[in-house]
Amino acid sequence: MTERRLLAVLMTAALFMPGVASSASDTDMLRAFGDAARTLPPAPVVSVPPKPKAKPAPKPAAAPDYQVEVKRLQARIQQLEKQPAAVPTVNPDEALKKQLAAREKQIATLNAQQQQQESQISKLTAALTAAQQQQNADRVEVKKQLDAAKTAAQRHDEAMKNQQAESDKNRAAFKVENEKKLTAELAANDKKLAALQAESQQKLTEQQAVSDKKLAALQAESQQKLTEQQAVSDKKLAALQAESQQKLTEQQAVSDKKLAALQTESQQKLTEQQAAGDKKLAALQSQQQESLKQLAELNAGKQQQAITIASLTADLAAAQKRPAAAAEPAEPKSDAERDGYTLGQFIASNAVVQLQMVKDIGLKISMDQLIAGLTTQLKTGDSALAGEEMARRYAAMQQSISKGLNTLVAKGYAQLDKQVAKRKVLQAGQGMRWFAVKPVKTKLIPDQQVAVTVKVSTLGGKVINDFADDTVPFNNSLPPLLHEGMALTGRGGAIEGWALAKDIYEREPLPPWVTPYDIIHYELAIK
Repeated sequence: MTERRLLAVLMTAALFMPGVASSASDTDMLRAFGDAARTLPPAPVVSVPPKPKAKPAPKPAAAPDYQVEVKRLQARIQQLEKQPAAVPTVNPDEALKKQLAAREKQIATLNAQQQQQESQISKLTAALTAAQQQQNADRVEVKKQLDAAKTAAQRHDEAMKNQQAESDKNRAAFKVENEKKLTAELAANDKKLAALQAESQQKLTEQQAVSDKKLAALQAESQQKLTEQQAVSDKKLAALQAESQQKLTEQQAVSDKKLAALQTESQQKLTEQQAAGDKKLAALQSQQQESLKQLAELNAGKQQQAITIASLTADLAAAQKRPAAAAEPAEPKSDAERDGYTLGQFIASNAVVQLQMVKDIGLKISMDQLIAGLTTQLKTGDSALAGEEMARRYAAMQQSISKGLNTLVAKGYAQLDKQVAKRKVLQAGQGMRWFAVKPVKTKLIPDQQVAVTVKVSTLGGKVINDFADDTVPFNNSLPPLLHEGMALTGRGGAIEGWALAKDIYEREPLPPWVTPYDIIHYELAIK
């Protein structure tokens, strides 16, 4: 019997225990009733004592001798019958007889229950004994099975050990045999290789001799053809030289005649011009030294000056639109008018940034007189000021602009350093500082086709250039800055560069409205 069946038997036995406890409680009640009956006083009214509460007994009490108790009660009843009754209307014997009859029925019921419980207990005891015996038998059987399995496992281990020893022996023998075979094959292969090498060397020598003969024949033939061609070329060259020499002699004679006539005429004109030039030389020499000093500055700032003139033209156009100015001109109609208007608009748009530079530097000028000077120069070419004064004032303004521009550039560099502070520079050179935004390991290869996205803007957010998914080849045909940035990343990567505009003018096309001290942000991503 398994442990589960044994537990079920014990639970069944526990369910029958309350019946035994109930039997013990009823026995105590009968005993109490008998004691009350023995102690009844001779009273006119029979008082029945209260039924005591049943207490659960921890163990089933032994069944009392109910026949003796019944006889004792009957004797008591007879004794009571012999006593005179106090009150003739009350018959205590009848009440006692009824109680006795009821108790006898209860006793009979309890006897039947007791017999049934004893029978059940006997069955449970027998079942428990059988379960223990079955459990012991199962344990013995399991132990036998375990011993048999252990013995079989030991035998299997011994067999495996024997097989392993046999396998090791076979492996060692097979290894020795293979080594012998490999050694023999290697020796045979060495012999074959030596024979093949000797045969190949012989064939190579024969082929080399044949090739040398063919080469000598080809060289002799080529030398002969070269000699013949050289002779023909020498003849043609001599004929061409003779013909060229003849033509050159004829042309030289004609040129000498023309040169003599021109020299005579030029000498006459030079004499006349020399006289007039001597008169102007004195005035020009006084201005020459100052002009030479200004020449270097003017050449260095040539581009800035042209843009400044354009900005002033733009200011003129803006001033003409003010309420105090004249009414706006009518819309241009002819091609010449429209071309002129278009050129003026472009000049004006390019001049805005230069006027802004003048304002940033702090140079104070009169806008009305600026417009007046532009108008006069554009319309008539005259001036209300002398040329010497204008040159002196322009040189002073140019010096102030140059000094102020250096200050603005220094501020731009300081702001740029602050913008990229504490960041790891990927590459720096020629004013551009590159930083990795999305690093990649694989770089681009030359002429690789990739889709690029580029955005060029100022630090203030003005967009200079913006395009996306433009497929280009990675080679030197690209703009310098684009090629430089693409060389630092690959597919799936992204970088950004920071620089002042003045440092990348030559490598990146920038619109005229960008000032030299503007901070440029260059963003590049490759798909």
